[in-house]
Amino acid sequence: MLDKSNTTLRNRLYLLTFAHAVVDAYSTTLPHLLPLLFRKLVSHTTSWSSLAGLLIAVSGVFNSFSQVVFGQLADRGRTAYFLIFGVAIPSVCTSLMGVVPSLFALMLLLIIGGMAAAAFHPPAAVQAAVLAKRGRGFGVSLFITGGNVGQAIGPFCIMLLLNHYGLEKLVWCMIPGFLVTLLVAKTNYSRPVEERVVPTTTFSHSTAKKENLWIALRPELRPLIVLYLITTLRTVTTVGVLNFLSLHLDQQDFSHLQRSAVLSLFVFAGSMGIMTGGSLSDRINRYTLLRFSLIVAPPILYAALHSSGVLFLILLLLGNFTLSTSVTVNIVLAQQLLPRHENLASSFAMGAAWGTAGLLNYPVGMIGDQIGLPKLLDGLVMLPLITVVLVPLLKQKQ
Repeated sequence: MLDKSNTTLRNRLYLLTFAHAVVDAYSTTLPHLLPLLFRKLVSHTTSWSSLAGLLIAVSGVFNSFSQVVFGQLADRGRTAYFLIFGVAIPSVCTSLMGVVPSLFALMLLLIIGGMAAAAFHPPAAVQAAVLAKRGRGFGVSLFITGGNVGQAIGPFCIMLLLNHYGLEKLVWCMIPGFLVTLLVAKTNYSRPVEERVVPTTTFSHSTAKKENLWIALRPELRPLIVLYLITTLRTVTTVGVLNFLSLHLDQQDFSHLQRSAVLSLFVFAGSMGIMTGGSLSDRINRYTLLRFSLIVAPPILYAALHSSGVLFLILLLLGNFTLSTSVTVNIVLAQQLLPRHENLASSFAMGAAWGTAGLLNYPVGMIGDQIGLPKLLDGLVMLPLITVVLVPLLKQKQ
């Protein structure tokens, strides 16, 4: 009976990870579509960088900041609806981008789809930690890796479709999202995690009384702010490189499939870094891993931007792999700082910081229109070095 129960929990973790892959596949298709959408909706190319930054900002604000709100709501009740609609709505919104008549309509789809995806992430991240039997770091890293694998494979598969049938056929892509929604709905209504997981771990609080948020937050405010700053600046680099590199490769006459393949491999390397970092974070000092990631990754990425051919690709992937090893560390540290408000902590690390990073990409894009994409990318990849001095300010809690 125990083996059967463990198998059920493991299968649910795998389904949750797969659902995350699907959600993030839809939610991160925009960078791959940018040149196609701009050629359809924008009459001139001189403002592409600032427009890309604006779309990133809109998506980031409504996707990421609303995670904090949904995180608090998820801490107060059953999360099935968050998971179900969090899969269904992004699939619809992304699939309609191919037929939008204007940039305003595109932004509306980004807002609606972004908020739905935001509802999915905090409760799903906590469920991943609860369902994992090999440690919180493994569960969270597997969950995040699923999302990143979805980001890598999903948009490229969509680009394969569009390469053959055109941008308007993007509407077909909502079908897989509906199928996964049915699986998630069936699982979460028949065996909700809140009712089935026995609270044998100190991090399961389905029956525990939630302490006042401010009482929990006040002693941890400084390390949370520091963690927020570190995550934000690192994410400015990740999000900025992904989106502006897409435009840069388009300017370098990469085909749409070549450009999409580079972006997909970049994200896939990041997912492998997250998985590796999650496993290592359960074995070695998390702060050492965080420092290593922030120090080593920038020069590798800088070297990639000044290389070409196979060397460019190898260094680009290695740089993002290294930078991404600290993603799980940030989330686990946030959850440890607020153990009785884990959904909120997850949304803080995954949502608020990512939202600020997305918002900052608007002025970054405006700068790109002035100085050019090559110089802009050079500056972006060096940002994580600034955050190294903040690591000692984090509370040394394991």
